[in-house]
Parts: sequence; structure tokens; C-alpha cells
Amino acid sequence: MEDLSIRIEIAGRAYPLNIQPDEEQHVRQAAQEINESMDRLRAHYPLTDKQDLLAMAALEVSVRALNGSVVKEHAQALGELDRLDELLRTAAG
Repeated sequence: MEDLSIRIEIAGRAYPLNIQPDEEQHVRQAAQEINESMDRLRAHYPLTDKQDLLAMAALEVSVRALNGSVVKEHAQALGELDRLDELLRTAAG
């Protein structure tokens, strides 16, 4: 698969990237989430330094992503337990 050249903007600065075409939506969404997080932080905290805002935004976005993956793993585990429970009921009955 051929790389796709895109340009994203984070914190008012443009970054050219070469990515796989199937990654484009996620890359653009990640940049948007970082920028939105920076805007939220700027509105609620007295942070003025862009590096501080970027660091806090990266932390916020990363924690949100990790929390989402934990929820997904938990749901998958519950689904597997339900499947095993059904197998045991079928075998016993």
C-alpha cells in the first residue's frame, strides 16, 4: 500500500506526515482531539505556555484513550464469560 502525504495542524503549527491511507481518519481525529483539549485547558487553567498546554493535552487524550481500551477489554471479557457460562449450562443440562 502506498503512503499518503497529509498535513495536519496542532497548536497552530503545521506538520507534514506520510501515513497509510487507512490511518488518515485516526490521525486527523487525534490532531483534532489534541487541539480541542488545548482549547479546553486554556479556557479553564492559567496555562499560557504552548508546551505546557501540549503536555497536558497529550496527557488528557492519552488517559481518555487508555480508559476507552480498558472498557473495551472489560466488555470483551464479559462477553467471553457469558459464552463460557452458556457452554457450561448446555453441557450440564
